[in-house]
Amino acid sequence: MATAAPSTPKILRRGEAAKRLGVHPNTLAGWVSRGWLKGVEMPGGEMRFREDDVDALRERIYAE
Repeated sequence: MATAAPSTPKILRRGEAAKRLGVHPNTLAGWVSRGWLKGVEMPGGEMRFREDDVDALRERIYAE
C-alpha cells in the first residue's frame, strides 16, 4: 500500500495573509513581535506566513 507524500504548506505573502485576517498588512509585524503569528523572514527582508498559521489565528480571532 502506497502512502501519500506529506504536502508542502502553502506560503502567503504579507498582503495575502492580511487580507485573509481582515487587517492592514503592517498589523502583522506587531502580531509577529507579540508572538501571535509566526512569520518567516525571507533573505530580502520580506515576511511570509504559513497558510495553516494564518488560518489558525483567524479561527481564534473570530471564535471570540
